[in-house]
Amino acid sequence: MGEKPLWEAAFAELSPLAFYGGVGLLAGLWALGEAPGWVWLSLYPWWRLRLGWRAYLYPGRLILKPPLGLARAVPLAQVEGVEVGFWPAGPLARGRRALFLLLANGERLPLPLSEPEALAERLRALLEGRTSGSGSPGG
Repeated sequence: MGEKPLWEAAFAELSPLAFYGGVGLLAGLWALGEAPGWVWLSLYPWWRLRLGWRAYLYPGRLILKPPLGLARAVPLAQVEGVEVGFWPAGPLARGRRALFLLLANGERLPLPLSEPEALAERLRALLEGRTSGSGSPGG
């Protein structure tokens, strides 16, 4: 059986209004005969965008799974620091507070989580060796 993560979170999901609006538009076009039946296959990537990014924390690594594409594993040995800052997000999105992982190669990896301060404290404790990640000190 697979190893269970110590912590997991979803972030940067597609809004439910946009998701169901797209599904409704697709259903309407199909019902009117304007879209072929195979267009329903486009619901799979649309559904994956609805799920958003997933982050899983395991004892020695952090795994980031984008909605579309391959996952990225970041060994905790490569994480030199953790900070909370402002993430501008892009031209069509509002900026928000995010957790930044400072990696050994100089990269600042943003994780726009809903509560970045809580995870930042937990990761700092994990990186300092005060906890194994299970949440209990020394455990």
